[in-house]
Amino acid sequence: MDRIYQRQTLDQPKLIAHRGFAVSAPQNSLSAFRAAGERGFWAIETDVRAAGDGVLVCCHDGTVDSLYDGTGAVEAYAWAELSRLRCRDARTERMPLFSEYLDICRTYGAVPFLEIKTAPVAAVLAEALARFKPEEIVLSSLRLEHLLEARSLCEGVFLHHIFSDPEQMIHLSELGRCGVSYKYADLKEVPPGLIEETRRRGVLVCLRAGDTPEAVRRMIALGLDYIPTNCVTKEQL
Repeated sequence: MDRIYQRQTLDQPKLIAHRGFAVSAPQNSLSAFRAAGERGFWAIETDVRAAGDGVLVCCHDGTVDSLYDGTGAVEAYAWAELSRLRCRDARTERMPLFSEYLDICRTYGAVPFLEIKTAPVAAVLAEALARFKPEEIVLSSLRLEHLLEARSLCEGVFLHHIFSDPEQMIHLSELGRCGVSYKYADLKEVPPGLIEETRRRGVLVCLRAGDTPEAVRRMIALGLDYIPTNCVTKEQL
């Protein structure tokens, strides 16, 4: 069965742990990824950047300042230097290697949901494909050019466009094996028929994070295909 196209139901929710399960550990940390795996999340999302020497790491921000005991851009550090930094809120945590994140996803059977930041698309795909089949990988980005490059490199990988719009969605539908998220914080703001039209064109769809059990239930009832969340687990549904 294609896990990405598996129908979402209340009994089988397709919840995406946004930056890992950051309720219990710092975001994008090894502990947050493991916590998501232990709780059975359908997918674990991370942000992929390249250190100055090309080593791929997991970090949302372009700098280390907010999370780690250093200053400056991630790409200004070689991996050996990054590895010595420690998380400000959990001194046992360092920045994860992308390869470590992938190994955790594989151990727990979670779909790797990969947001490209500054990392080269080809390098991200190469590391992911060393551990997963193309159809098991989701590659996401705010930038359409990242997704177009990924499709040129790998036909089977699933592409997810962050904060898309109807015009971009139509373009993606021509690529096939794609999904979009629409930037609506309130479900009441979603234009009538948008979700149905997106799915009619063969594009999977989600909205912004479902961060209460009630919101997740409503999203499933609306027919969304997967749901990013910062805190809701399937046991709460």
